Amino acid sequence: MAKKTWSRKLIYIISLLKHKIVIMIKSEVVKLLESAGITLTEDKLEIPPSDEFGDISFPCFEISKIQGKDPNQVALEIKNKIKITESSMVKKIEVKSGYVNFFFDWRKVAEKLLKEILLNKDFAKVNLGRGEVAVVDYSSPNPVHPIHVGSARSTFIGESLCRILEFVNYKVKRVFFVNDLGRQVAILLWYYLNFMKNSKPDKKEDKWLLDIYVKANEELKKYPENEIEVDDILKKCEFKDKYVYSVLKEIVDWCLNGFKKTYDTLGIKFDDYIFESDFVEKAKIVAIDLLKRNFAFTTSDNAVVINLEPYNLPNTVILRHDGTTLYLIRDVAASINKIEKYRPKLNIYVVAEDQSLHFKQEFKILELLGYESFAKNSYHLSFGYVSLPEGKMSSRIGRVVLLDDLIEESIRRVKEKFEVNDENIAKAIGIGAIVYSILKVEAKKQVLFKWEDVLNLEGNSAPYIQYAYARCCSILRKANEWKKLFYIESLNEYEEKILKHLILFADVITRAAKEFRPDILCSYAYELASKFNTFYQYSPVLNAETEELKNFRLCLVEAVKIVLGITLDLLNIKKLEKI
Repeated sequence: MAKKTWSRKLIYIISLLKHKIVIMIKSEVVKLLESAGITLTEDKLEIPPSDEFGDISFPCFEISKIQGKDPNQVALEIKNKIKITESSMVKKIEVKSGYVNFFFDWRKVAEKLLKEILLNKDFAKVNLGRGEVAVVDYSSPNPVHPIHVGSARSTFIGESLCRILEFVNYKVKRVFFVNDLGRQVAILLWYYLNFMKNSKPDKKEDKWLLDIYVKANEELKKYPENEIEVDDILKKCEFKDKYVYSVLKEIVDWCLNGFKKTYDTLGIKFDDYIFESDFVEKAKIVAIDLLKRNFAFTTSDNAVVINLEPYNLPNTVILRHDGTTLYLIRDVAASINKIEKYRPKLNIYVVAEDQSLHFKQEFKILELLGYESFAKNSYHLSFGYVSLPEGKMSSRIGRVVLLDDLIEESIRRVKEKFEVNDENIAKAIGIGAIVYSILKVEAKKQVLFKWEDVLNLEGNSAPYIQYAYARCCSILRKANEWKKLFYIESLNEYEEKILKHLILFADVITRAAKEFRPDILCSYAYELASKFNTFYQYSPVLNAETEELKNFRLCLVEAVKIVLGITLDLLNIKKLEKI
């Protein structure tokens, strides 16, 4: 018997699952085994690798060792002691390779499952968060250029994760950390002050700033000696030189205005914009505090270094000899602000994989400062880069795919491919295709950005799932008035496959929330849409053989619609009732 996998049927961690039907089925199997003299906890049950081995299995190997018998003989003895009553949701029991395999009566399961989905709007809700606060820090592109497809990965993952966490009862705070003291901003500011003073954006602000940023890097490449001026500007920004800092704030605000226009298009709104420059003084206080506690030391030139070698992490400067701070200690100060402001139970940073060391150091510093609980419940959700076929993207040289341009091109191609005239429908499909193409790849894996993959509107894509949802809506519209019928005497294989997939939903959401993995929901939605399309092809709904069968199948269609709808919402992809 193969090992248990998350991709098969039910995940039996009962302390985390609140799906009533799952609990009911498990409890019944446990009671049947108890009637045969077997006392066990529910985690002893296993998930068969294929339908031929049933829906739940009980391995008999531990008992066989104790009794000194063959596992298959033990399994057979257990089976013979179990009496299945007429009201049981278990249809039959078989023995194979040392396992007692239980097969459900999916007609009875269907009755309970469909009632739960159709009559209980909170049927899949899981109280994992218990109303606690979760802070999710995501997106946060450098405020010198528009969001490109690489930064969009943090945006898409972060927003979907926020929605998933809200669904499992966390109070989520969406945070955008504005890196307004980064060197990239200083480069842009240097060029603006020297070559474009008092100029104003004449197009979308972040795109206007990208043109300037590219020119700035070209200029520095020609005259690298000007890097000294950039350093001086960066220092003036940190010490809040009245004039330079005011221009900095104006430029950053322009860029954020551009970002917000893109976020509006995506249906994203942040609860808090945290500016790095606001934490300079707090960072200095923290650095001195670490020094007083002997967690840091001074160098010969009076720089302050955090001593992390005892914790198998490299030491690093947190306060330069000239009194300026570094990003690490400013980020620590910002995290302390989060603690004081939100008191979060969960704190997540959706940031690229190359910042892994940064967050290890930061969490350790927070622990040393006495914020052990916060550090313990802080997570760096790292993700692999999005690259072009010719290599890694670079905003410095202007070789990027901008998210705005990608959205515009995707909408154009949708109109052309599907002959869609409705702008809102084309927009929903085009944006959904982009979001899904990024989300469906597990975060830790790299994404190679290729137009033909991103805009593949067939198969494992958002349009495929949106179309399945729209088809459900169309069927239900055409049905007009109908009677909900949750039980039918006989199920065909396509109906049964949908039911087996629907029952997984609460478990899939639980795993996606616990592992911070929207890609799991993508896989689930695609599989459900595929099973539904096969069912629709071979099982007439409106033209079913009998009125009873039609009503039952309409219930099945509505259940699929509800579950697909919830999943699309959690992925931040628009539901479409018509395509």
